[in-house]
Amino acid sequence: MAFNIKYLPLSSIATMAAAFVYCMYLAMNHPETSPGPAESLHDYAPVIYVVAASMCMYYVFLFYQSYTTFDELQKAQKAFREKKTKEAPILKQIKYGLDNANVVAANRTAGNYTEQLVPFLLSLYLYSTYVSVQGATKWGWVWLFFRSFYVIVFKLPFPSLFISTIPAYYCIWFMIGATLVTISK
Repeated sequence: MAFNIKYLPLSSIATMAAAFVYCMYLAMNHPETSPGPAESLHDYAPVIYVVAASMCMYYVFLFYQSYTTFDELQKAQKAFREKKTKEAPILKQIKYGLDNANVVAANRTAGNYTEQLVPFLLSLYLYSTYVSVQGATKWGWVWLFFRSFYVIVFKLPFPSLFISTIPAYYCIWFMIGATLVTISK
């Protein structure tokens, strides 16, 4: 029996999801920090849990992208074998084409997350450095929550996608704005 390749990224999704949950566990059990900005490297610990969780989510989305591609390829190969389609499917057509809604959703989930990760991390560190570690940590977990279901709302009719994106953008804008206000005083 041949190994089903889609189980490789699926096992990686499970591993990264478990690591995400572990980051949450560590964050919940970390001693309370001062409400103000970070004064030492140790003060950044709660923010580092958020950063580690955001990296776990990033890899969940990347592995989900691979899993979806392999899964849809297998479905297309089965349809071809059963003579439901005329052309044999090719991996790169499934992976890079726009014909499969599930693959497009997985691609956009990974792509949009990647696009937003840099502004998020920058705003998170600036806010924790100049305003509040506790606040940055809370905004970071909120951002992760709203990013977590992007793939679901992407598949729903427009403007459902805004349920994920607008609150996540707000988290970034709030942290940047509050940092600018704080440093301008």
